[in-house]
Amino acid sequence: MGLTSISTSPANYVVFDVETNGLKSKEDDLLSVSIYKPDDGKTYDRFLPLDLNRDVYTTEINGITKRDLKGRSHLVQADVDELFSTFELDRRTILHYGGLDERFIRDYFARHNLAGYERMHFFNFKRMICSTKFSDGSLSKDRLCEAFGIEGVSSVHTGMNDCKLEWQLFKAFDGRYLLATMRAFNWQFSALDPDYIVPISYLSTFPNLSRLYERPYISFESREVYRLNASGDNIRRFERNFSGVTVEHLIDVMLGAKTQDNLDFLRENYKKNKPIGHMMHDTRPVFMTFNSDGTVTVKRDEDKQRECELNATLSAMKEQITPLVEFIRSTIFGGKEIVAQELTVNEEMRIMALCDLSTDDAVLEIKTSARHPEQYAEQLFYEARGRKTYLMTMDWRLGEVDFVISEVAVAPGDRPDKRREKAVKTLSAALEGERIEVATYDNSTSPVKVRCKECGCEWEETYPRIKAGKCVCPACHPDRISVRRARRAAGAPKPLREKMMPEQALAKRAQRYVDKVSDRSGGALVVDATSYVGSRDFVKVRCTKCGYMWMSRTDHLLARPSCSKCGAGR
Repeated sequence: MGLTSISTSPANYVVFDVETNGLKSKEDDLLSVSIYKPDDGKTYDRFLPLDLNRDVYTTEINGITKRDLKGRSHLVQADVDELFSTFELDRRTILHYGGLDERFIRDYFARHNLAGYERMHFFNFKRMICSTKFSDGSLSKDRLCEAFGIEGVSSVHTGMNDCKLEWQLFKAFDGRYLLATMRAFNWQFSALDPDYIVPISYLSTFPNLSRLYERPYISFESREVYRLNASGDNIRRFERNFSGVTVEHLIDVMLGAKTQDNLDFLRENYKKNKPIGHMMHDTRPVFMTFNSDGTVTVKRDEDKQRECELNATLSAMKEQITPLVEFIRSTIFGGKEIVAQELTVNEEMRIMALCDLSTDDAVLEIKTSARHPEQYAEQLFYEARGRKTYLMTMDWRLGEVDFVISEVAVAPGDRPDKRREKAVKTLSAALEGERIEVATYDNSTSPVKVRCKECGCEWEETYPRIKAGKCVCPACHPDRISVRRARRAAGAPKPLREKMMPEQALAKRAQRYVDKVSDRSGGALVVDATSYVGSRDFVKVRCTKCGYMWMSRTDHLLARPSCSKCGAGR
C-alpha cells in the first residue's frame, strides 16, 4: 500500500507554474514560466513570445495580452543552465498542480532544442487528492485553497501567485493522501489511514486512490445467459445514477430480498480516516425515500416532477420484468433467501465490497450501463469469494431497455497488453480478406510473422505493408508478389546494406521534409532543417516573400504550405 506520508520540507522542492494559450502542448503557446524556491524565497518570472499562435486567447484566465509578449525572447540553453544552477532543478522535486505544466515544458524544450528536461523530476500533487472521476468539477485549485483557509486567490491567474498558492496548499496537505468524498451538500476531506478498509467501488472510480493500493489484476470472461426487452413511452434513462438505484430497488422489492444493515461498520470504518476539512460542491441533491411497492417519494416539492418521471418508468417496467425477476429468483439463486447489500471484507488486502444481491452460492451485481462490463471485474471478484458470479447490465435506447444477465468468471491473472492486443486486432482485420493470420507479433517496428490459413505457409512481413493491404501468400499467389519478396519468403538472406547512424537518418528525413515543403509551396517557404524532430512536432519556417518566421507543426505545414502572414505559397 502506498499511503506513506510525503516529506514537506521546503529544501526538497521547487514550485513550477506555467501560463499557456490553451490546453494542447503541441499546438498552443507557452506564455510564461514561473518558479518559486520555498526555502529561500527566490523567484523567477518570465514571459515568452508567441510562435505557434497568432494571438493570445487566454487573457481572461491569466491576464496576459499580446502587448505583454511583444519584444520578449525565447529561452536559450544558457538561460536553462542558469535556472538549473539557481533553482537546483535537477536535485529538487518540481512541484506542480495538474498535468499541464510538465507537458508544456517537455514540448517547449523539444521545439527549441533545449537540453535538461530529462534531468527534471516533476510531481503533480493533485494526485494526492483521491476523488471520484464523476465529480462536478468543483474540486478546483482555487476552491481547495479557500477550503484550507489559504488567502490570495484571484479570479485572474498569474504564474508567481499560483506558485505560492500551490506551495501553501501542498503544506496544508501535510504530506498526506486525502480522501475526498461527496456528501449531500459538501465535500468531506480526510487523511487516509493505512487501517482503512477501502470500498472496491472506490478503487474503480477514484483513479488517484487506485494507484495507492497494490493488488492483483483480475481477469474477466463472460457468457450471456439471459436477455429481456422492456419498452414503453415512459421508459427512459435518467442522469446521474437515478436509474441505477431505482431499478435496483424495484428488483429488490419484487424478489423480496432482505437488506443487510451495514451502517455501523461503514461509519466506524470511515472514522479511521482523520477529518481535515470540508467544502461546498455544485451538485444539487435530490432526497428520496424508497417505498415497499418499488416506487420512490421525494422529500421536496421542487423535485416532484422528477418523482413522477421516475415512478412512470418503474411502473412501465414492473409487469414487463416479471420473467427477469423469476429467472433471478429460480435460476441464479435456486429459490433460496436473497440478501441485498451483503458486506464482504478481504482483511489481507484491506478491501471491502457490497453485493447487490447474493446467497451462499451466488452473487449478482446490477449495473445501469452495458458498456465495458469488464470494468466491474474487481468488484465481482471481491464480492464473489468463490461463489458463482453474475452481472446484469442495462442497454438503453429511446423508449426501451434490454436487461442482459451474464455469467462471469473472475480470477487473478496477468495484465493484458492492451496496445499489443489492439495492434494484433488491426493487423488481423487487414489480413482477413487474404485468409492470412498473425502468428507472432512483438511491436510495430519488428517483423511480423504471418501464416496462410489455406496452405500453412509462414513468412515475415512488415507492419506498414500489412496495414496497406500488400501482404499475400507467396505460395498460394506467387504471381502477385515481386521477385525480391518471393526470394525473401523462401528464406534467402536479406542483402546487407550499410547501417545508418540515428543522426544521419534524422538528417536525411529532415532534408526530405524540407524539399517537400519547398516543392509544395513553390519555393515560398524555407524550413530550418535543424529544427525538424518528427512528423508531428514543430519546425521553424521562413517566408521568402515577406521574411516572416514562425513555428508550425510539420504535418499541418505540409497540408497547408502557405505563409501564415502574407499567404505566399497558396
